Amino acid sequence: MPEYMINGIPVNFPFEPYELQKNYMAKVIECLQNKTNGVLESPTGTGKTLSLLCSSMAWLLHMKPKQPKHRMETIDTLPEPPELSNAKHAALDPEQALALQQQKANAKMKIIYASRTHSQLSQAMQELKNTSYLFVRSIILGSRDQLCIHPDISKQENNAIKTVLCRESVKARNCSFYNRVETAKDRPDVATVPVMDIEDLVTVGRKLKACPYYLSKELVEQADVIFMPYNYLLDPKARKSNGLSLQNTVIILDEAHNVEKMCEEVGSALLRSSDIALAIEDTSSVIKSMMDGGGAWTGDGEKQLELTLDDLVLLKEILLCVEKAVDDIPILFSQGGTTHPGTYIFDLLDKANIKFGNINVVLQVMNSLITHITTEKTGGFVRRGAGLQSMVDFLEVVFASSGPEYRQAVEKCFRVHIEPEEPKQSAKGGVKRADGWTATKQPLKAPVKSTSKVINFWCFNPGFGMRQLLDSGTRSIILTSGTLAPLKPFISELSLPVAVSLENPHIIARSQVYVKVITHGPDRVELNSSFKNRSNPEYIASLGRTALSLCPIIPGGLLIFFPSYPLLNKCSEEWQASGIWGQISRIKQIFVEPRGKDQFTTTMAEYYAQVRDPACRGAIFMAVCRGKVSEGLDFADANGRAVMITGLPFPPMMDARVVLKKQYLDTNRTRENELITGNDWYSLEASRAVNQAIGRVIRHKDDYGAILLCDSRFQNTRQQAQLSAWIHSHLREGSAVPNFGTVVGEMSRFFRHMSTASLPARVREVCAVKDEPAEASKEEPGQGKRFATAVKGGGINTFAEKFRLSEYLPDSMKVNPHSQSTKSAGDDAEAGGSGLVTLYKRERNDGERRPPTAGAFEATRKRRKIVIVPQPLVKREDTEDGENVLLPVKQEPDVAAAASVKRVAPENRVDFLREVKCSLSAGSYKTFLQSLAVYNRNSDFVLFIKQLCSCFNKPHLHYLLLAMRRFIKQEHTLEFDTIIEKIEARFFSDM
Repeated sequence: MPEYMINGIPVNFPFEPYELQKNYMAKVIECLQNKTNGVLESPTGTGKTLSLLCSSMAWLLHMKPKQPKHRMETIDTLPEPPELSNAKHAALDPEQALALQQQKANAKMKIIYASRTHSQLSQAMQELKNTSYLFVRSIILGSRDQLCIHPDISKQENNAIKTVLCRESVKARNCSFYNRVETAKDRPDVATVPVMDIEDLVTVGRKLKACPYYLSKELVEQADVIFMPYNYLLDPKARKSNGLSLQNTVIILDEAHNVEKMCEEVGSALLRSSDIALAIEDTSSVIKSMMDGGGAWTGDGEKQLELTLDDLVLLKEILLCVEKAVDDIPILFSQGGTTHPGTYIFDLLDKANIKFGNINVVLQVMNSLITHITTEKTGGFVRRGAGLQSMVDFLEVVFASSGPEYRQAVEKCFRVHIEPEEPKQSAKGGVKRADGWTATKQPLKAPVKSTSKVINFWCFNPGFGMRQLLDSGTRSIILTSGTLAPLKPFISELSLPVAVSLENPHIIARSQVYVKVITHGPDRVELNSSFKNRSNPEYIASLGRTALSLCPIIPGGLLIFFPSYPLLNKCSEEWQASGIWGQISRIKQIFVEPRGKDQFTTTMAEYYAQVRDPACRGAIFMAVCRGKVSEGLDFADANGRAVMITGLPFPPMMDARVVLKKQYLDTNRTRENELITGNDWYSLEASRAVNQAIGRVIRHKDDYGAILLCDSRFQNTRQQAQLSAWIHSHLREGSAVPNFGTVVGEMSRFFRHMSTASLPARVREVCAVKDEPAEASKEEPGQGKRFATAVKGGGINTFAEKFRLSEYLPDSMKVNPHSQSTKSAGDDAEAGGSGLVTLYKRERNDGERRPPTAGAFEATRKRRKIVIVPQPLVKREDTEDGENVLLPVKQEPDVAAAASVKRVAPENRVDFLREVKCSLSAGSYKTFLQSLAVYNRNSDFVLFIKQLCSCFNKPHLHYLLLAMRRFIKQEHTLEFDTIIEKIEARFFSDM
């Protein structure tokens, strides 16, 4: 792999890095060398993750020889509050203090790579596996939900109960999977695999019958790089649970546009009256059992409770006092609640004798009680212990630290908001607000009284959580994302001392993206999704007609993002009732973002399949800003050729938390801290969500697409300035917004131009063909034979002489290259190809010439072969049933050339096998699976390569043959590469 010297560090990079990638890596290394913090923005598609990994790994390897060989591990594996740490050090004699200081300095240097979701982390780890740094020991931390393989515990739906059952089983040494962890970590299956993601951990865990969850924790100590979600790092409880030491650690926060909110979330907590009632009920139940049993209670009949009856009676008294204190709080129900300073929470809990002096004892009693009642074998796992667990979670956040500095911070940065508690329906995994703004877990509840309340302890300063990281001995903190701008308010909010910053331009050319503000629909109705206008039937209908008019000229996939779920649902209902939905569906099938996790995975797979299907004309995915689709998912190339933003996703204006956040910013804003105003923050929240949604479309340097801002408010210069710089540059200040017809014409020409002009020169050269009549397509079967015979002749060592591919072709493939094709459209579709001429039907608004649709163009444009493609659909005629039918006319050579581009197989093995299944006939796919199984058993490579060439004997399947390298055993890779090289040399020399 090529090596490049950046800031004195040799960096291995898979290819020649672009200038902006070099700049980005230079900034990363600058932060690491100087032990400073950095905020780096680089748009999606610029290779940010790859640049980040390669530069940080190169620096880490460069620094390793400089670390002491005999390193003493840090004593304090958990970060302590500064005031506690200082007190401990003061009690040490000078020699002990010096030794402790030396231990901290010699702590093993590590990198913690954090992102928002595990799917984003999996993508990053896959990137790492594709670099020359795949030998660097790396591990990922996951939850029991993802890693537990215990047949009983893994079935528990309540996470809190699952955690308690796991801990109890481990403590009692009853979990056979946990008992094998110590021996499993030294097995070759683990010790020889440097990079292990979630899938790898579960696979090896099942194979060795060892717990993947605790195995990952064991591997953290030896790891050089640890991947984890934000909350594992930012939440003090999670750091403690995972035994994370941040001493001498580099922290990389990718997708950092979420960090502000996450810092506030982990510092916040809530407690409901129903939680307190459930806690009292559980405590009373145990007290009764103990009294009936003569003062002792054994729970599951085997282990006696470690608490005395007096302990439980005292705990119940405390809980009753908390309940009374909450009930006595006066609030104005008509106004939705009351707000108090943050320190109000200490005064409230003091009424129940819960204070800094005894909080550890109270938590110990509660945790011990939770352990016993949740492991009692009497059923009711979902409900029992839930109230006590809520109490523990709340108190741990409130008493996260101590001392006068902590109280001052709580006074300034926190607010206590008390509101009425409304009856909630039970939910398995939690409920998300309809506006997509906040998510709140809703465990099963006790009956709600008329005086029931919710105590919200809200943090409004993300710098509070960031300061905890800085005080834990970290070496550097790097925050990076594609949508951080404007950087100044972002840095101010986090209260982070930043010495290095970067705002990278986009890697694509201006001609690769079409950006327009659409202020009016085709019926000249203003498009404005403000709260007052979003229920206007004329607006909703006009938005639907806008989508209907644009989708015929957009090849492949179209993403439509709405500001909220209510508006998405409203539009869906109105469009179906008016018939607009049906009209759109006849052009592109519509998919809607589901709420459930399982449904979401299925829907996404169906959408991708629809876009890839050459018989279809693409698809539409309707989703919500801040939803699952808007972050982390890849809609590269045909999967997302255009995105429609239907409005500005402002936070709910009257939400108490939003109101208090704005007040906090306005109150604490000074010249020194450079905080933004409440209104600026409110506007930025919407713009950052828009920027994230837009980033789904342009995913790499050769990608292209259209960005359509379908809301008149995007005309506002201030609103445009908050968009990412590379988008804002396309919206010239003061330029007149074109009418709808002009947009349609411009975008049509854009896609027609990009179908050829934006392709890499090397691809255009390969694709260049002479302008021939349509009959020339009859020679296409001959190309398949020419591809097959590429392995013939000498020059592929002795091995290649052992077979001739043509001998293994089915008789149906051995055709005369000069004969006419008699293959039916159905047969061709089964084989994964496309017919010579396909009839497309589409509604059209004008007779202007159009490029091939998603089915005809996108499905073939990535294949590295010569294709005489179906003629572009440019002629419209009316049939007897009144439908507009597009008929083929003469193909222009440059359009034909565009239909052949190198296609890349999916990296994920499951997705790859799915694509193979879609590309082969049923018989060929069965042969493929059988040959793969036989090869894995007996390692007969000669037989295997013959069968592969027989299955993938068409030029458009060549990319799948190339991708089979991942299944080739190590001892056969050289022979495989030699054959592929010969095939490509012969095939492309004939072109």
